[in-house]
Amino acid sequence: MIHRVEPHRGNIVPLVRPTASSIFVALAIALFAGSVTAQPQGQGKDDLSRARALDREGARAYGEGRYNDAIRYFEEAYRLGGPAFELWNVAKCHLRLDQPEQAAANLERYLSLPNLPKEDRDEATQQLEALKKRPSTLTVSSTPSGAQVWVDGTAAPGRTPISITIAPGTHTVTVSSGTVTPHTRQVEARYGRAVIVDAVLGSDGRPPPPANPYEEPEVGPIAIRGALNVILPRYGTIGGNAGAGLLVLGTYRLKELGRASLAAGGLLSLSGDSWANRTGLPNEAPNCAPLRDPGSATALSVYGIGTASFDVASRVRLVGIGGVGLAGYFVEHVGGDLFVPSCTPSPGLRPALLFGAQIDYALTKNVRISAFPLTWQVQPAFDGTRAAPRDASGVWMRFGIGLGAGIDL
Repeated sequence: MIHRVEPHRGNIVPLVRPTASSIFVALAIALFAGSVTAQPQGQGKDDLSRARALDREGARAYGEGRYNDAIRYFEEAYRLGGPAFELWNVAKCHLRLDQPEQAAANLERYLSLPNLPKEDRDEATQQLEALKKRPSTLTVSSTPSGAQVWVDGTAAPGRTPISITIAPGTHTVTVSSGTVTPHTRQVEARYGRAVIVDAVLGSDGRPPPPANPYEEPEVGPIAIRGALNVILPRYGTIGGNAGAGLLVLGTYRLKELGRASLAAGGLLSLSGDSWANRTGLPNEAPNCAPLRDPGSATALSVYGIGTASFDVASRVRLVGIGGVGLAGYFVEHVGGDLFVPSCTPSPGLRPALLFGAQIDYALTKNVRISAFPLTWQVQPAFDGTRAAPRDASGVWMRFGIGLGAGIDL
């Protein structure tokens, strides 16, 4: 059985004045402590010994200003059977830490215990009442400044911003200026804590909420995407070699229709082409240096596009793309399977159509991973293409698949 005994007063934070009765209690404790040492070893004696040791450490920590450590020592000493005024010690530590709410709670715990000495109970009660009666400082500011302040119907001296002292309890604070809508608010003053009122006049009387530094910005109407593509071209009846490509597009959202939206913008497609000479004809032109075999060129197409998007899930969006533009071919000289050999550096421009599909996955509110499972570019053949022995004079097409990323602004 754990006996609740009071350790020596010298190890307790002195929260009460020494009196004749307390000296008598201390003497009785010393005698009782001596009787405890004569008891056989047991759980109760061990707990009381630990409580005394913790109490001494708590008093030392309190004297050194380590109030959080002292709280832990005193609370553990009380748990192991230390005296009731360990709770009073805890309350005093909280007061040193400017924590009047916790101090009051521990004083109330202490006063709820039975068989407290009358003088101790009276003094603890006085301390608790003093805590509850602490006045608070009310600080009032307003936008615009220079407003009149009333507290419980009584005008406060001066104009905002002002600071005044108020008694503990609930108060009605009204801030007004001219004919604008006044600001009225209920406040509670407790344990001397500061009370702050910031009034925005002319609105609903409440200040706007502060900006959340962790909140992500709203998504804007601009979307920018970039992707690396694998391009498979076809020149009339001639199939081409797969090559690498780059796709860059930007759009501006024009209209939202629930989970769908419409946008317009531009797209640039860049890819490298190469082809062989399997015609059986010489790959050379008059007055021209020998033509390179195989031939190669850079295909550059620019489109004006429109998109239709639909949010299929919280993070997934499907996008359909359609556009019209111009396709160009930049080459040192032409020949081989596709062109009649010539020193012409470029076969000109051709109108082109673009169709495609895009899948966006939102990593954050603004950052996207974008997949392009299909892009299809269609155009007429360039000037100078062969019709025989291999026919490249028909419709040219480019099929692409790509993966990239982007951002919504």
